[in-house]
Amino acid sequence: MIRTEGFFSLYKGLVPSLLSMAPSSAVFYGVYDMLKSAYLHSPEGMQRIQNMHKQGQEHELSAFDQLELGPVRTLLYGAVAGACAEAATYPFEVVRRRLQLQVQSTKLSSLATFVKIVEQGGISALYAGLIPSLLQ
Repeated sequence: MIRTEGFFSLYKGLVPSLLSMAPSSAVFYGVYDMLKSAYLHSPEGMQRIQNMHKQGQEHELSAFDQLELGPVRTLLYGAVAGACAEAATYPFEVVRRRLQLQVQSTKLSSLATFVKIVEQGGISALYAGLIPSLLQ
């Protein structure tokens, strides 16, 4: 690749990858926190905290213990938050893959690639392959 397309061909798709990092993290942690907070403020969550207090009367529960969801809820909420983050930032992934597949003669910027994808297939083209990605 370096011989035919140059050194910077190794970094095709870097811009959309970097641009998707902050929104992906924000969506993931935002959704996870909303799910966790909703559970902890629900009657079931409050009952769980009260039960933990009864079991741990000989020592004070730490803030971490009070916010603990348990392994099943942690896994479930993490999966839902991850799926939301993936869906929110998936267009960046499509642009990144398209940039990596470009040959040097049709070299386009990230923005031009984005516009070309939308012109050719509409907004839905930005989400082509989302379901397999979510299942992964």
